[in-house]
Amino acid sequence: MEILFVTSEIAPFSKATGLSEVCSALPKALRGLGHKVTVLSPLYSHIDPAARSLARRLMKIEVMLGGQKVACELYDGRTSGGVDLLFLGHEELFRRVPHLYGEGENYALDAQRFALLSLGALELIKKREPRFDVLHAHDWPAALAVFMAKRDPALAGLPTVLTAHDLSRQGSFPRDMMATLGLPWELFNPEGLEFYGQLNLLKAGVLAADRVTTVSPSYAAEIRAPEGGHGLDGVLRARGTDVVGILDGVDVAVWNPATDAALPARFDPIDLGGKARSKSELQRALGLPQRPDVPLVGASGRPTAARGFDLLVKALPQVLRNDVQVVIHTESGGDADLLDQLAELATRWPDRLALLEADESGTHRVLGGADLFAIPARTEPSGHLQRHAHRYGALPVCRRTGGHIDTVVDADAKLESGSGFLYDDATPQALLGAVRRGLAAFTLGAAFDGMRRRAMRIDHSWERSARLYESLYRELSTPAS
Repeated sequence: MEILFVTSEIAPFSKATGLSEVCSALPKALRGLGHKVTVLSPLYSHIDPAARSLARRLMKIEVMLGGQKVACELYDGRTSGGVDLLFLGHEELFRRVPHLYGEGENYALDAQRFALLSLGALELIKKREPRFDVLHAHDWPAALAVFMAKRDPALAGLPTVLTAHDLSRQGSFPRDMMATLGLPWELFNPEGLEFYGQLNLLKAGVLAADRVTTVSPSYAAEIRAPEGGHGLDGVLRARGTDVVGILDGVDVAVWNPATDAALPARFDPIDLGGKARSKSELQRALGLPQRPDVPLVGASGRPTAARGFDLLVKALPQVLRNDVQVVIHTESGGDADLLDQLAELATRWPDRLALLEADESGTHRVLGGADLFAIPARTEPSGHLQRHAHRYGALPVCRRTGGHIDTVVDADAKLESGSGFLYDDATPQALLGAVRRGLAAFTLGAAFDGMRRRAMRIDHSWERSARLYESLYRELSTPAS
């Protein structure tokens, strides 16, 4: 089959959320099953076509946006896994904007940017021979492609799939944006683009797609309830069995401690010697005492309340009163106040807390050295960090929600079963309790190592998930009898 992915992110070219990893790894897994996959994504300002070996296509795409023809350029590329890449270029909407997503006043511009991406995808499909067998759009930035495809006679019969990665982001804009985008007002109704007086792109895509998938079975259940659906729970319930949860995987070629060039020493479940060396080197590099006997707790992410770092900051003073070391990789774009609080704690506890600032390989290095890995997120649709932690023998400490439920088994008292430490309430006290369970487990020595090895052997590859998507595509492509 020939499949078109439309996405606002694809690693390693553009990364802001877990969407980037999915849209890099899943196409590669589908390619491994014999399908031809093309990924269409914006050519952002930080992507240098020359440095990324992207070839400019002679063919141009013209899109009607706001009542005017907008000319876009296409750039070709290919991943090491044989996936075809297409980057949509536009000087004003993509090349002059410094960030993937806008905030505040700049957020309104995102409606135009991603409408251009969605409508450009439809023009690409019309021009291409042979035509794509499936259009697979990801999250609200590509949802308009699914919605408008169903209203275009030239695309009649094209199967469409929309994956909702995070219901908290819906692409909701004032109704005046309809005119800015040049969308017909007759589409602004409850069966179309309107949602409580606003233009809501994700809602429109959910209604229009042949199938709606999300990133874990547990999250698929959560978003049908008011507390998880962010207002769209009724729309999702109305779609019934057309909403499917398919668990994400990880790119095992990228997240592999046996081959990871970011680590000072390689290791695997059979030989953990490199794990000990990675821990010692991480301690040395960050000025922590080089002690193999002390449990090292890692964490990584953008320090924001949305990612639960406020809970982590409140729990840390109690955590640091134990004989423990904590290393936190702080990705760029975090909350200044939370960063200041972390810095103050690091000053108070210099032999127990170290911060590793934004660094391309930072998460790999922390995972390589950590014994436990704290993931303080209040909600987690799918979650990649707990899977990465398993791969690197850093046992995850995370809340029982979304994808964590589907991928982490809570440890029993003797560590004879389990692959991490789960807690229920999104509070500093609950997080602290789970961390303390992990610290106590570390003292069990051989039993902890046995649990670590067991976690490292869990199959988090994309193969099973890719086969489920393959089955879904074939079901949609098979004519009804």
